[in-house]
Amino acid sequence: MKILLINLPWESGAKDYTTRQYLLTAYVKYPPLGLLAIAAEVNPKHSIKLLDAMAANMSIEDTVQHIRSYKPDILGISVVTRHLYQMCVISRRIKEELPDTKIIAGGPHVNYWPEETMRLGTLDYILPGYGEKTFPLLIDTIEKGGEPQLMKNIPNLYYRSSDGQIHSNPLEKAPIILDSLPFPNRRFINLDDYYSAVDRVKTTTLYSSRGCPFSCIFCDVQEKRFHYRTAKSVVDEFEEIIKLGIKEIHVFDDTFNIRRQRVIDICNEILKRGIKVRWSARARAVPFDREMILLMKEAGCTRLHIGVESLDPATLKYMNKKQTREQILNFFQLCREFDMETLAYFIIGFPNETREYRKSLLEEVIKLGVTYAFCNILSPLAKTKYYQSLLDDGIFKEDYWVDFIRNPKKDFELPLPRSPQLQKELEAVADDFHRRFCYRLKFILREVKKTILSPRMLLVKAKLALLLFSEAKHRNGIP
Repeated sequence: MKILLINLPWESGAKDYTTRQYLLTAYVKYPPLGLLAIAAEVNPKHSIKLLDAMAANMSIEDTVQHIRSYKPDILGISVVTRHLYQMCVISRRIKEELPDTKIIAGGPHVNYWPEETMRLGTLDYILPGYGEKTFPLLIDTIEKGGEPQLMKNIPNLYYRSSDGQIHSNPLEKAPIILDSLPFPNRRFINLDDYYSAVDRVKTTTLYSSRGCPFSCIFCDVQEKRFHYRTAKSVVDEFEEIIKLGIKEIHVFDDTFNIRRQRVIDICNEILKRGIKVRWSARARAVPFDREMILLMKEAGCTRLHIGVESLDPATLKYMNKKQTREQILNFFQLCREFDMETLAYFIIGFPNETREYRKSLLEEVIKLGVTYAFCNILSPLAKTKYYQSLLDDGIFKEDYWVDFIRNPKKDFELPLPRSPQLQKELEAVADDFHRRFCYRLKFILREVKKTILSPRMLLVKAKLALLLFSEAKHRNGIP
């Protein structure tokens, strides 16, 4: 059978005012690891292709035309909630034009709303949870005719009987240790299509764990159990990635360093094998100490991404971050001492936040010695405690996310949780933050020196600098 897996396009998706749009489109393109992972153990007798419409900047119409020309027997779609409208349009068109194509959806959105997504009527199957094992099983079952009796043997599956009734199979708990899952098959993509503006050369991402046990009120990570891979499994994938000619790896965990000993074990395994590769990871301010950073540095880690969110103690407590200003300061002090690059995320717009705090934020960030910094705006994402608080307090009069999930609309935009005037002020603060941070002479000279031997990455950074300048002109009304 011919199988086509797609990552949906940007066009017409729900508006995201958490991160400024110019950063979403110019800063990074990460490979679709979920699709690469579910393809890894599909029987090789099937023909598999992957279309990353987002990375290719394709429109909805471009995507439909591509699918129609390929005429797959199976169409697999990875869905996040913000792109639900695109999924509906594309799957409806394909059902009309290629009625024999079976359409399967997976991804974060269907983990949370499988029944509601199935009721939209454009899909044949939904696979919540980890699809590395269940997707290949579903493919084999469809090839055998897709008999309902056989469908009952596939954990987590949602499907329809001949009378149109929706059925769901019992959920299978994901294992805590993930070593049995296959590595993503990165040979299905052109690795040169993916990059990050903070890297020097060709890079890829890797998951060493999934889930985060913390409960920050703004975060939509719903998996609160920590599932992880052992040091051997992680470093085995490091070696496989290096064989593909990749020189940098970004560990894309929700929080890499939750378990201190696991970090130590991974670093020791890298050192034991003599692996030479640059890598980075997404981490928290705690646990973090001198022994950990020393080992990470020796093992090739060159940058840590950290969600600081705020430097105000009261705001940190409000958001339930479970980290203190003192711990944050200690994190950056150690990174400066060991010459570890940092990429720090900040959020503005919390209810108890002052204008004075926002005015002083950039200066405080620079004092921390942050290598790269991003300023986001607090937004009520679906399934977050912050969004629920807006409903509970009557600020939102109806559940807008549920309405969208039941009836996806083009360019859906959630109402602002604050006045339009304050929203404009926050956007201006974020734009000014990025421009002033990146236009410092010290920053520019370091970035040029860092990527002078990589014309492609120098071009990416120049493009981002021009976008920052263009945004500043637009905001200030300069023609």
